[in-house]
Amino acid sequence: MNLVLEKLSLGTLNFYAPRFEVEIENQKLTANISKAILNVKVNEKIDEGVSFELTIHDDFDFTKQKFKWLDHPLFSIGNKITIKMGYGSNLFPMVMGNITSLEPSFFTGETPTLTVGGQDLSYDYIKRTSPERTFVDKTYSDIARTIASEAGLLPVVDDTGKFLRSMRKNNNETYYAFLERLAKEVDYEFKMDGQTMYFIKPEDDKKEILILELGKDIISFRPTLRTTGLYTEVEVRGHNPRDPTKPIIGKATAGDERNQEPGKKTGSQVAKELGTFKKVISNVIVNSEAHANSIAKAELNKASDTLVEGDGECIGIPQIRTGTTIRLEKMGTRFSGKYYIKETTHTINESGYRTNFSVKRNAL
Repeated sequence: MNLVLEKLSLGTLNFYAPRFEVEIENQKLTANISKAILNVKVNEKIDEGVSFELTIHDDFDFTKQKFKWLDHPLFSIGNKITIKMGYGSNLFPMVMGNITSLEPSFFTGETPTLTVGGQDLSYDYIKRTSPERTFVDKTYSDIARTIASEAGLLPVVDDTGKFLRSMRKNNNETYYAFLERLAKEVDYEFKMDGQTMYFIKPEDDKKEILILELGKDIISFRPTLRTTGLYTEVEVRGHNPRDPTKPIIGKATAGDERNQEPGKKTGSQVAKELGTFKKVISNVIVNSEAHANSIAKAELNKASDTLVEGDGECIGIPQIRTGTTIRLEKMGTRFSGKYYIKETTHTINESGYRTNFSVKRNAL
């Protein structure tokens, strides 16, 4: 292990004793039930939230004509569940959510299994489609706080400027998709973590939480470097409905992206060495040049975030979560560096504890 991960192991974890803990309706599962769980998986995506799966070894009671776990009241649709993962006594909350699916598997001659699936706590209110709704004289941050409050979630929200006089959530659009739409327009990050909802400025410029090395900590890593889809400039040609005769122009040029990794060339700067690649966004409703510039910069960031993307696997590390950054080393000059985590899957089964992750990097 490198020094950083070694300190983490000594200070908080024992990588030889992976463990999980499940609570359903505030009741910790007994050892008898926990032993029947064959596989625990928690998947987290920056743009979708958190989902989970428990695969359970089941038995059929011929006397009662019932399955031991499939028919158990604990595993009922709608029940609240908390899953923690880690090592020894150091367990970290990975998801707080609700059971939303039960999937038994029956095969003659084979032991039946039950897969219990679910979503984070945002599912019931934020992820279900709902009627059209218009927010008037509200900033995007005001809207985010309102929705979080209505959903019973704790809002962590960075303030945004006030752009349009009204914002409409479309009919049958989820609040989740609506907030994602607002976040992308101002280059913000929208995500869920337990009972907390985040509508914040991206944190891919923050310090790395870990340094991992190929051959020591990393089991596998498959990065891709691509320049297709990069832009050297984005121009937004918008208008204000109150004065449709006067166009409003916004721009973002090479180097205007977030400074994810100081001293490196951003995606747009890499593209500029290859030529000029301009994107024009027209017929957009904006209320100011600052609003148009915000949309242009968000589009430039979105393109540059595809410069380097990759998928990897390492020993189970519960601190590796979406929205954090890690440094990967021993990858050569191009692929060693700081990466932003956009998806994780934490799995504990008979093979141990593994963390799979997807990352992005906007600079070289």
